[in-house]
Amino acid sequence: MMLGTGNPARIGRRGFFGRAGALAALGGSLEALHSAQLKPGARPRNIIWMVADGMSPSVLPLADHFSQLIRGKGLLWQALLDRPEAQRGLMDMASLDSLVTDSSSASSSWGSGSRIFNGWVNVLPDGTELTPIAEIARDKRKRVGLVTTATVTHATPAGFTASVKHRDDEHLIAEQYLDRADVILGGGRRFFDPNARADKRDMVAAFRKAGYGYAATRDELTALRSARLLGLFSASHLPYSIDRRADKAAEELVPTLSEMTSAALTALSPASNGFLLQVEGARVDHAAHANDAAAMLWDMLAFDEAVEIVLRFTEKHPETLVVVTSDHGNSNPGLVGMGYEYKESTLCFERLSRINSSFYAISPRLGGAAEYSMKTPAATAPAGPAPTPERVQELARYHFGFELAPDEIEILRKSGSGTKKLSMNRQLDTMSGLMGQVVGNHTGIGWTGSTHTSDYTLLTALGPGAERFSGFVRNTEVFPHLTALMDAQFKNPSMDADKARQFKDSAGLFRRRRPDWA
Repeated sequence: MMLGTGNPARIGRRGFFGRAGALAALGGSLEALHSAQLKPGARPRNIIWMVADGMSPSVLPLADHFSQLIRGKGLLWQALLDRPEAQRGLMDMASLDSLVTDSSSASSSWGSGSRIFNGWVNVLPDGTELTPIAEIARDKRKRVGLVTTATVTHATPAGFTASVKHRDDEHLIAEQYLDRADVILGGGRRFFDPNARADKRDMVAAFRKAGYGYAATRDELTALRSARLLGLFSASHLPYSIDRRADKAAEELVPTLSEMTSAALTALSPASNGFLLQVEGARVDHAAHANDAAAMLWDMLAFDEAVEIVLRFTEKHPETLVVVTSDHGNSNPGLVGMGYEYKESTLCFERLSRINSSFYAISPRLGGAAEYSMKTPAATAPAGPAPTPERVQELARYHFGFELAPDEIEILRKSGSGTKKLSMNRQLDTMSGLMGQVVGNHTGIGWTGSTHTSDYTLLTALGPGAERFSGFVRNTEVFPHLTALMDAQFKNPSMDADKARQFKDSAGLFRRRRPDWA
């Protein structure tokens, strides 16, 4: 293993000042939110629910260190933990049939107040459809927004807005968004495109007919002046932030999460009765599935920039509840001790800043297919012949910024040609899993697997009603908290685990086989 040279205290020495700098321009926002929170009986006019999807608790300090390395300031979310205005908690995100939840069950627990089976969206095991929180907000004459870097019809936004028996029925979810959500921004154009839908229905035309302004590019979104927005900037998920930075065409075409968040706030803020907005940094989760630390951390920075946009908004709109959280852990990455007495750990971590592409972009060049497909030709190409050792080393120098040892090269060559049983950890015996282990030899990042974990998720809340999200929170408590803060009295039916077991076998009739990383 190759270890670097340099100053191992580089990150730590500026850590204190970096965290302070993260909040330097937001003091007015925090004071305004705190004042609004302290008013007796205060209810928020606006609710903004922010989700770093698939963020294990261990990712927050990693992202804080990475932020200092890249931006010269700490992570805003980390800095908020030192502020008396912020309420802090942990959330139990288990689903009805598993201690380990998937995103659809997780978001549905917030969106309906009921735990359901993994893979379903706001539907109980007996087929009872639950009323999603978007409908409650609409009944209170609030406007609703969804912003994500995944397909807009993906599990997390769907959990606030739709009810279907399977999360993969994204074409049905797209139909349910019509008139349930006022602002919908992200990827997933294929679920609205008549040429891609089996029923040939033109959902973009349907939204336009209903009064939505439509944008397919970053410039079109900037130019739109509509109270209702549909923005679809990719056929599938939006690019990883690390790949978007390296692709000028993508930068011009695809807005960042913070730009979409800003556009959503501009469209929603004139609402006389306020709004409910969900903002999701979805590709944090996808990168964790792929054991891709650099891609994960760049998308954490993109999420943090969206948090900053939201907090700046609250300075003029302090009657806003802001909740920042995650829906589950994923693969539990961590920085492990490197070198004698761990003195090389910081230097190894700094190597992450040299990596310029996601594993998704790199793996086809090694002859393999990316595990998390965005339905592009490169990602879905079958594994090809193993590249030469010289080719693997060339790719490593260019994309990673360091050279690989001969045994590491051989592992990547074999994985690229589809060889299995290269790792005793079966979850990591994939091209991306092996790439994560090889890169981890040089960066110090280790992974437990490639799937979701049962961790309690971090929870930070500011503004009126924030005290409801302090301490230990069960995921199903979110819905009654939010409906009460909207002055709504509504309770969905629910089912306990014992009764749900009666439907376990029949539930399989509605499920389709999904990869383990879902």
